[in-house]
Amino acid sequence: MNKSIELKIENSSIVLLPEKAIYWPEKKTLILSDIHLGKSGHFRKSGMAAPAKINSKNLLRLSVLIEDYNPETICVLGDLFHSDVNRDWIEFEKWRNQFQNLRFKLVMGNHDTLHKSLYEAANIEVSDYSITEPFIFTHQADKKNDRYRSLTQMSGHVHPAVKLKGRGRQTLRVPCFKVGRNEILLPAFGEFTGLHTIKPHETDRVFGVVDNYIIEL
Repeated sequence: MNKSIELKIENSSIVLLPEKAIYWPEKKTLILSDIHLGKSGHFRKSGMAAPAKINSKNLLRLSVLIEDYNPETICVLGDLFHSDVNRDWIEFEKWRNQFQNLRFKLVMGNHDTLHKSLYEAANIEVSDYSITEPFIFTHQADKKNDRYRSLTQMSGHVHPAVKLKGRGRQTLRVPCFKVGRNEILLPAFGEFTGLHTIKPHETDRVFGVVDNYIIEL
């Protein structure tokens, strides 16, 4: 087991982190996906039970990563915020003000529906996709677009997980990274997001996140 795993993609090295993120040292960039800030507040507003401190916990985890790796850029691969503006967005704005010198890029996801003025006010650069070779950053994988054929696509959206089998027919689903041909799929960074069990191709490499370790499966 490893606390992190370094991979070589063409001439670039990236580091898979057990915090469910990727660090790209060459570009001093921290990459993550599917934080879904505001989701618990959205559920509580609708009268459904949801953990009250999830938003704060996710932001604290991100703060720790920033302190540990000192990135110049954060790139979120979609679904930064889950719902309409609520208290959780205000909490995020206050958090963002602590890191004014940090470039914050958001590749828009299906839940990123806030008015663009809110992103601008929070000093967030938004786009449908972003390219820094050898990678193209998207929310949802799209292998049909010619734009992606010569680049390695990093994406989220799926909230990928794999099933581990133990003794006595016990099973456990854990978040995972999937690394395939010209494709890297990230786990959801957020704690209140759900998991989707994937069926990797036999040539894919799968890295599970278990108890703050990365395990190649």
